[in-house]
Amino acid sequence: MLKRISGQKARQRFGELMDEVRIRGDKYVAERGNRPMVAIIPVEKYVTWEKIRAGLYEKVQQIRERNKDVEAEILETEIREAVEAARQA
Repeated sequence: MLKRISGQKARQRFGELMDEVRIRGDKYVAERGNRPMVAIIPVEKYVTWEKIRAGLYEKVQQIRERNKDVEAEILETEIREAVEAARQA
């Protein structure tokens, strides 16, 4: 469950928060003036997200390489058509 906490309380209870996140898997958003500033999440979750992000970045690089000789206008048209077809499906 995602919990919200003020930045001041997070500073005061940081050791306790680390235990809750590490042991129970709790997730926190620390806020300043009711604005979310940072997330405190289990490191395993962070590592998983980083692996996913790296995989997605690799896919983007492959697509760029595969389409490097195609004009931008043609790609944009094909992308718009694909998005529209997916929305209608």
